[in-house]
Amino acid sequence: MKDGYVVPLREKFAYGIGDTAINLGYGAVGFYMLWFMVNVGGITPSLAGLIFMLARGWDAISDYLMGRISDQTKSKWGRRKPYIFFGAIPMGITFAFLWFTPSGSEAVRFFYYLFIFILFNTAFTVVAVPYGALTPEMSQNYDERAVLSGFRIGSSFIGTLIGAAGVSLLVDVVYADMPKSKSFFVMGAIFGVVIIGILFITAISAKERVEHREQTYEGFRATLGSFFRLKEFRIMMGMFLFNMIGLDIIMATIAFYLGDVMHIGGDMQFVFMGIPLLVAVAASPLWVSLAKRWGKRKAYIVSAVYFVIALLFALIVPAGNLISLGIVCAFIGVGISASQVITWSMLPDLIEIDEYENGVRREGAFYGISTFLYKCASAVAIALSGAVLELFGYIEASVDDVAAQVIVQPDSALIAVRIMLAVVPCFFLIGSAVFAKILPITRERYESVLEELNGRKNSVNVET
Repeated sequence: MKDGYVVPLREKFAYGIGDTAINLGYGAVGFYMLWFMVNVGGITPSLAGLIFMLARGWDAISDYLMGRISDQTKSKWGRRKPYIFFGAIPMGITFAFLWFTPSGSEAVRFFYYLFIFILFNTAFTVVAVPYGALTPEMSQNYDERAVLSGFRIGSSFIGTLIGAAGVSLLVDVVYADMPKSKSFFVMGAIFGVVIIGILFITAISAKERVEHREQTYEGFRATLGSFFRLKEFRIMMGMFLFNMIGLDIIMATIAFYLGDVMHIGGDMQFVFMGIPLLVAVAASPLWVSLAKRWGKRKAYIVSAVYFVIALLFALIVPAGNLISLGIVCAFIGVGISASQVITWSMLPDLIEIDEYENGVRREGAFYGISTFLYKCASAVAIALSGAVLELFGYIEASVDDVAAQVIVQPDSALIAVRIMLAVVPCFFLIGSAVFAKILPITRERYESVLEELNGRKNSVNVET
């Protein structure tokens, strides 16, 4: 691959839309699954949170394993693309069955959702980990990776938009005459097909260009230890984990906030789910530009401070005030945009830092370890969110589809939902900004490392 390779525009689009499919699934689950299990499946919030924790705990383990597997894969199609292609159909099918409502006792429903959630997470991992590891293999140009991340994250926002507003639009508007136990399953089937089709396009069109040498890999503990010996990795993981956990808490609680706190009817929820994500898509080019102008660290710190201020307004929006709610949702969308665009453009730069320090290029293991740590932390955070809802008196629905519409939640539960959406994520965002401030990776440092790595490769080529 030529130094500073610029990926063709058509390929950038084809690569980016892969995250539309991935985040359609991830977004729908993140925004609605906890609410769905409580208000349609009739499972208590604490048990629903436990399902999240157990399923994501397995997801964390499978992420690491999948990273190692893809790193060691040899095929004429590359190391990453075969998994995206062949994992598409299982991911689409298991996504559909997440939204099926089985009959039987709460115990039966608990084990069904736990089982299908684990299956979906496994299929999701087979696709998402190789997809994430594909970014640094398409180009080694510092700014080109920021552009690729812009395409990817812009597309991810579209997927998240479909997964958030699209779910409500289908369930509460298009199929409003159906009971929710049926309309959610129809939604799952429709989006499952969409996921499969998009992933096929990405797998066929994206190209792996960065050359890699065969490596002998260490075990999990040794690999984790070698990563954590890197100061840059420790700090980057602090920033990444705090950022993503804050977003996960927002995703898990926003449906409760709109429905129970703000009294937004189902036929309007898709609008307020959509506003922050539409704004996030529109704001993506802004943050790409600021990251180039200021550097990624400074741009992220500014965005995190802005995001905290925007979230705090959600604490005081009067119930039923649609104009104020719409404005706050738009402001939040700008913060969501930065927290995704800049963060995901910074992660790939660690690949070359790791190769420079440890003499091994291991994109899959890196993304596997990163998502392992994230999903372990996320599993606990979402489980605690469910437990907090139940602790403060949130009442789950019965399995009949009318119950969720008539339950009036106690004031204690409504206050807890406001705090969980507007205050708790702020602490995580502030923490992520602190880590970003001390992160020792700049454009100059990265380009110096890349120059040294290219020199090593040229020396090896001359000797052979």
